Amino acid sequence: MADTLGSLIDKLCTVDLKMWNAQEDLYKIRHMTFEEFKTEFSSDEGMMILWEAFKKGMDLNIQRNNLIDEIDEFFVRTVGIKDNGKYIQKKFKTY
Repeated sequence: MADTLGSLIDKLCTVDLKMWNAQEDLYKIRHMTFEEFKTEFSSDEGMMILWEAFKKGMDLNIQRNNLIDEIDEFFVRTVGIKDNGKYIQKKFKTY
């Protein structure tokens, strides 16, 4: 069964909120000196925490972009427009 517009928007809001929280975990680095950063993340455990935070943020960003594409496709399908790449532009750019 295809998703409804409401369910797609619900999924997008959920992913956006998770992405916000994942970014908050990384923003604490902004206020650290380099020495504090090294102390916090130079151990294997610290590196694992940092790696997981980056990976989570990137995975959520991909999910977010896919959901945006699904919403675009929903509108194009609903309106009955022949797309030909004009209205739905995938987010993975090569420049």
